[in-house]
This record gives sequence, C-alpha cells and structure tokens, in this order.
Amino acid sequence: MVGLVTLSMLVWTGVIPIKGPGFSSSEVTQAYTPPPCPPEGATTVALTDLTINVYNGSETVGLAGTVEEALTDAGLSVANAADWPQGTYEGGVQIMSSPAGLTNAYSLAQVFKDAVVQLDPTLDAEDTSVSVVLGNKYGHTVLSAEEIEPITGGGQAISAPANCVVPSPAATKKS
Repeated sequence: MVGLVTLSMLVWTGVIPIKGPGFSSSEVTQAYTPPPCPPEGATTVALTDLTINVYNGSETVGLAGTVEEALTDAGLSVANAADWPQGTYEGGVQIMSSPAGLTNAYSLAQVFKDAVVQLDPTLDAEDTSVSVVLGNKYGHTVLSAEEIEPITGGGQAISAPANCVVPSPAATKKS
C-alpha cells in the first residue's frame, strides 16, 4: 500500500510523467465559413488602385515582407506589412475585406493561386481596403510580376464561388 501511495505521489507531482489517453488533444479546429459572394455583375478593378495590407498569420518570420516585395515588384501598392493582429491563421491565403471592398478582394485574389475571400468584421462596412493574411499552410503561391502584369488593368468578370453566401448587412456592421 505504501508503494502505491508513493507511486501515486510521484505521478501527481510530475516526477514520473504519464502520457494521457489522447482524448484531450490541444489540436484546434476552425469552423468552415463559406466565402461571401461578389456583387452581381462585378468585374475586376485595376490592382494598382488598391490599398493592400499584408499580414503574416503564420510562424514563418518575414513572410509578410517577402509577399510585400513580390507585390510591389509587380507595381502594386502595399500600405502595411506586419504580423496579423488576430494571431495565427491555419489556412493558406485569406483575402479579407468589408462588404464595400469585396470587388477589390476578388480582384486581388487572382494574384494568389489558392486564395479564399472572407469578410473582415473588424472593418467599417464602407472600407474598401483589402488585407492579405498568410497562414501556416501558405505555399508561396503569389504570382510573379510577369504573371501579375496582364491582370493589373481589371475589367474581367468575377465568378462567384459555388458555395458563396450573400453578405448580410447586419452581420457586417462594425460595433
């Protein structure tokens, strides 16, 4: 009995580590949010007219600066490149905007091979700026300056993703 109590105390104090059964895993899952639909009949805008922010939502140091350089080499204007204020993003590339900036977001999404457009609830509904959030699964999918050049002028029809939802004005107001 003394041996069992001693063993229990050693486990309880952490002297003898015991691996748990695994059902209290620290793995974080993110809920799926369907992308917002672009405005009906929308066409891409001139990429050189956009206000672009680039955020590093990954653990890769300097990623926002690398993508900022790629965008500016293509003649685009980046207003800000920094760590993402909301922490870590587990996806690849997320283009964030307000409802007023959706056309801009879908226009900029062409510059990345795997971008997902989402609404940013922290923005004023009339803000037209666009933010690029680079996540842990970002695979350096920004197009080269030579690939971006032909699409900078805009005027291309924007196709709505198959699973998009029309943004609700009430859900996008900044509080």
